[in-house]
Amino acid sequence: MPLTELLPVVSQLSHQDKLRLIHFLLLAVAKEEGYELQPTETQAQENLLLQQLEATEAVVWSPYGAHGAAQTLSELLAAARQEDNA
Repeated sequence: MPLTELLPVVSQLSHQDKLRLIHFLLLAVAKEEGYELQPTETQAQENLLLQQLEATEAVVWSPYGAHGAAQTLSELLAAARQEDNA
């Protein structure tokens, strides 16, 4: 496939897939030049952590509407002030 046909297809890839393509091409060119770029143990661990993060559903907590938390914090601050004054 000529590059002129490939570039429009590449431009339609997602950001993540473009990064994967860059990685694939880097390894392919390095191999052609006689270098074997193997992921290090640290990179393998980082990749595993990234995969775990991608598979994890994010939960966002906000203090808005958490009146009980605000009351608890207020009581802790008041107690800390009393200890400082004592």
